[in-house]
Amino acid sequence: IYNVPEQVRLEKVKKLSEEFGISKFLKDRIQSYSHGMRQKLLIISVLLHNPKNWILDEPMTGLDPKASYTLKKLMKEHAEQGNTVFFSTHVLEVAEKLCDKIAVIDKGKIIFVGTCDEIKEKSKTNSNLEESFLKIIEGK
Repeated sequence: IYNVPEQVRLEKVKKLSEEFGISKFLKDRIQSYSHGMRQKLLIISVLLHNPKNWILDEPMTGLDPKASYTLKKLMKEHAEQGNTVFFSTHVLEVAEKLCDKIAVIDKGKIIFVGTCDEIKEKSKTNSNLEESFLKIIEGK
């Protein structure tokens, strides 16, 4: 898979499956997995070849709090290594805590890109990202 040597692949599966709490279920049929377990497995499979750029669509959906924390930690670490993590979320508190830059999208169009502070400045609010987002959407 992605030309990842078998030993490296096995080590990475072991490490990530332990971090996400599914190592004891790896021999089970995927059909028996809950939505959250399938999401964890999907994330693990995507990370196996250590891509420089991560593009994730609503990656926290279905994850339990521990797995969500683990994923956020991995996302931060990946970005701190000079890589890119691009993800969509409707949970703006997560974006506010994790993101260096945020794109505001309304009806499929990007209407603003900037830091949390820039979004707050544009929206003329000194509140949280959610309120700033709503002001930008309403004021366009």
